[in-house]
Amino acid sequence: MKIDSIKRHNLEVERTMKANVDYKRQEDYRKNVEKKSFDRIIAERIQRNIRLGLDKGRHIDVAI
Repeated sequence: MKIDSIKRHNLEVERTMKANVDYKRQEDYRKNVEKKSFDRIIAERIQRNIRLGLDKGRHIDVAI
């Protein structure tokens, strides 16, 4: 019976480790998506500022 409890414990540990790895993978993916979204927003604002800057700098978008 002790072997069964050891196997059960090992399975539980393995399941927990797999859940942690899955969670970490999801968090890394979420951070990557957020960073790309933020980079896209910054690039759009820079492009807009350049376009507006050609308008003699009267309408610069400085809000972030």
